[in-house]
Amino acid sequence: MPATATRRLTTTQRGLGHAHRQQVAALLRLHEDGTACWWCGRPMFRDPQRNPDGRTLQGDHSKARSMGGTIADRLLHASCNESRGDGSRDAQRPAVTGQPVENRRSDEDRARWCLMGW
Repeated sequence: MPATATRRLTTTQRGLGHAHRQQVAALLRLHEDGTACWWCGRPMFRDPQRNPDGRTLQGDHSKARSMGGTIADRLLHASCNESRGDGSRDAQRPAVTGQPVENRRSDEDRARWCLMGW
């Protein structure tokens, strides 16, 4: 792999190991299909094919991990969780504004520019 290429860390490497997976599993057990996503307002389903992004629901930390949050306390669509990032744009979420928010997966992604994994 070239020195300039950045490899995405695994969930365990990012601090989202067994305890996080167990918490998300608990949230999924309690989830009622069709519940609105907090970020976009569209329905969420256990079956990934029924979700707007076609992906599995993800656990979200309402208090961002970068701000000291430790527990995933709600589910979001995977794409919504990625768009939310550290929560700094929560007031701009589509469920509030009716407008899509551009996904921040470039240099603003903490994993790409942070030298320390904690």
